[in-house]
Amino acid sequence: MTPSEKSKRQHDHKKTFQVIKWIFVVMVLSLVVWMGKIMVKDQPSIKANEYNPANQTVEAQVTRGSILGRNGEELAYTETEEDGTERRVYPYGECLAHVVGYTGRGNAGLEAVENTTLTTAPSLLNQLESWANDTKVQGQSIKTTIDPDLQQYCYSLLGGYQGAVVITDPTTGQTLAEVSAPSFDPSMLVDNWESISERSDSPLYARATQGLYAPGSTFKIVTALAMYRNMPDYQDYYYTCNGVLELSNTTIACSGGEAHGTVGITDAFAYSCNGFFGSAGVKMGASALRQTADYLNIGNDFGYELPQSTSQVVVKDNDSEGMVAQTAIGQGETLMTPFALNQLTCAIANGGALYTPYLVDSVTDGNGAVVKQNLPKLWGTIMKPDEAAFEENLMAGVVQYGTAAYDGLASDSYTVYGKTGTAQVEGQEDNSWFTCYTKVDGQPDLAVTILVENAGDQVRAASLTAQILSYYYSTH
Repeated sequence: MTPSEKSKRQHDHKKTFQVIKWIFVVMVLSLVVWMGKIMVKDQPSIKANEYNPANQTVEAQVTRGSILGRNGEELAYTETEEDGTERRVYPYGECLAHVVGYTGRGNAGLEAVENTTLTTAPSLLNQLESWANDTKVQGQSIKTTIDPDLQQYCYSLLGGYQGAVVITDPTTGQTLAEVSAPSFDPSMLVDNWESISERSDSPLYARATQGLYAPGSTFKIVTALAMYRNMPDYQDYYYTCNGVLELSNTTIACSGGEAHGTVGITDAFAYSCNGFFGSAGVKMGASALRQTADYLNIGNDFGYELPQSTSQVVVKDNDSEGMVAQTAIGQGETLMTPFALNQLTCAIANGGALYTPYLVDSVTDGNGAVVKQNLPKLWGTIMKPDEAAFEENLMAGVVQYGTAAYDGLASDSYTVYGKTGTAQVEGQEDNSWFTCYTKVDGQPDLAVTILVENAGDQVRAASLTAQILSYYYSTH
């Protein structure tokens, strides 16, 4: 081997060694980053995971903290029996089951989301004291934004119907009530798991946040904004309604086949004219509806604590006129959760600004001292102030003289702005929707969204809303 060949081979070996060394360095750094992510970022979710076997050990060493209402009412607490065994108590039973959740057969609701908090001492000192005294560690408690009396009233109002009620404060993002019906008693879940989980009416299903439904005419809030943004002459757009909109491949009727005559956007919104909004949707095209929905962040969970299904507006540029028109009136493949519609309503009430929705007001120690306080936080702006004012004017007409004018929503102490919706369900009675917000002395106060499944003509969501508002303002 010549000296030059030997030198070249040594150079190649050195180069190969350098490559191997750097691969090793990158692998070690990747491992360090991955371990750091697990130890820091993923630790809370790992601890909260119901399948984590370490949780069983923790539960044996800790007395689980309480879950409280906005005024300190006990929504869930741990009771110690005479023999020292502990059991979880849920005083409000069915009406709060989907919010508070359950523990004992896995975890759900706040019992799952806040599992780490509820099973952790407020400080290392508290934990060491418990160990030194050979006593169980007292977990922290959480105080929620929920008004349990309002929650109970809303649940009872739904009666035997399946549905959901969401009530929030649009100026803070606080959830005051979140009802899903039917429901179950968390105290009875462990002993009756099979009979409850196998029921045909799905009582474990959190309809308020996870139920996906065609929004019906409440979606005209989105279609109206699409017109405002995409049709400069929207105020001059009129449609003569004879009760039926005839398109090339479909026919769309107004509710009950009612003929509204010649209407512009304000009256069409108040009377919920399907023909007007279906034809406007076709005129604008699929992209205008889809882009407006994206602009409004429909499908975003906005950082809420409880799990949500993803709302969706699915309409393609090559879809038929019929599909575009159906989408414009909240049918087709459009699906929304009651919670998502409530967030859209909050933004309109608040001039376009949306606060991050939340349930947990604060974390407290065993003596009630606040360990952590959550404050309202602006999520962002999902529409401009002039767009929100445009929507408010339309929603005022619905209550003043439109489809919700006869539901007792008028009051001297508050003003209601809302939108009704009737959504067709194949082979079943129609679903009834109503979403609204109130103003007191000109300032936004409450946002209320109600869905009643298969209500048909028997129950109107707007009528139930009127009863809820009357109850709330007479007791607060």
